[in-house]
Amino acid sequence: MAGTRQNRIVSLGLLIALLIGGLVATNSLRPTVTSETEVTGTTPIRHVVVIMKENHAFDNYFGTFPGVDGIPSAVSLPDGRGGFASPHWINTTWTPDLPHSRAAMIEAYHNGSNDLFAVVAESQARGLGNVSLGYYDRRQLGYYWSLAKNYTIADRYFHSMLGPTIPNRLFSFAGTNDGLGSNAIWLATISAPTIFGQLQSRGISWRYYYSPGPLVAPLPMYFPELASHPDMKARVVPMDDFSKDLSSGNLAQVVFVDPSEDFLISEHPPEDVGVGEAFTRAMMDAIMSSSSWSSTAIFLTWDESGGFYDHVPPPQVDSWGYGFRVPMIVVSPYARRGWVDHAVMDHTSVMRFIADNWRLPYLTSREAMAGNISSAFAFPSAALKAARVLEEFAPGTSVAGVLVLSIFSPVFGQVQLIPDVTRVPSSLRLSLEPVRRRCAR
Repeated sequence: MAGTRQNRIVSLGLLIALLIGGLVATNSLRPTVTSETEVTGTTPIRHVVVIMKENHAFDNYFGTFPGVDGIPSAVSLPDGRGGFASPHWINTTWTPDLPHSRAAMIEAYHNGSNDLFAVVAESQARGLGNVSLGYYDRRQLGYYWSLAKNYTIADRYFHSMLGPTIPNRLFSFAGTNDGLGSNAIWLATISAPTIFGQLQSRGISWRYYYSPGPLVAPLPMYFPELASHPDMKARVVPMDDFSKDLSSGNLAQVVFVDPSEDFLISEHPPEDVGVGEAFTRAMMDAIMSSSSWSSTAIFLTWDESGGFYDHVPPPQVDSWGYGFRVPMIVVSPYARRGWVDHAVMDHTSVMRFIADNWRLPYLTSREAMAGNISSAFAFPSAALKAARVLEEFAPGTSVAGVLVLSIFSPVFGQVQLIPDVTRVPSSLRLSLEPVRRRCAR
């Protein structure tokens, strides 16, 4: 397993470097995609990029961020051992995985009390209850906090149902989970239409970039309208294609980025949050440096809360949910700066924004009732230049008290290799040099 992990670490370094440098080679086996033209929308936004990471609640990442509805003071919750515990800062950059099935989330929700997260986690393994109440802050997530400070963060954004990754991701592009309550999509009969079919029929370009993995196929492939349509299947492509498309000026009008099958970059516990943040930063920097940036809206969110505590009871709009709050950061030349959006939203809000922007009919009642995320934008004001997003710490300053157990150390202003990967051949380590140089600027 150690060798496999080291190989994945090397692969991550190569991928981040290639994202920044735009050096990914063309995949000769990629199906041919027919020519596409840009379709004008109702706003200045011509490109929507949805980056959906994995398994962190709002309070787990932004519970102490200034100006948001964060963790209340003097919270005391059952700890699963007969006592009580309070939310606390995590002094590492990773945690064990927590129970986050539909049943686990319903129990933690506790009819709206939101007080049994630790009890549920502790029932799986001793000590996990304390983990479930932990939170990170800018000491580990300096880049994400700076994005939130410079653009718009939403503090009433919920994942779409009480449950795990896959059904929540389905809501983001189908407006429904089509009855799926678990991750076992290969056992389900999926028949719902998707926004990809709508985009295809209107001639609006789209791509779904995914991290290949051994467990499931890319999620759109489970929908008959894609599986039986070669031209649509050709738009579901490996993550490596993103850099090539962006650098060649071929960023699609609607882009979904799904790293869920690669825990190392998706931030799914037990992987290091700093590694996933570095991947996100590389992608963000590449977009902001491209010719498409001036008309792009990036929606950065997390698919579900992963079993971590969040203090806000989610509205129950139907028998599935909402689920708990997850972070949502809106990054765009048109995004409101330093803005906290308090509107109630969920994953279908992004789908609705896409539909409204290109005059598409709503596919489901969930999409039609979704909170309007356009409040995060300052239309029709002139686009602002990209904010220079810097961490809250001086470059090269180590963050005291953070125990680092990953390939990247929390030295803000740069990405730094630590001894675990010094055994990687120097020729491969050099591929990370552009990342260090870029992040040190």
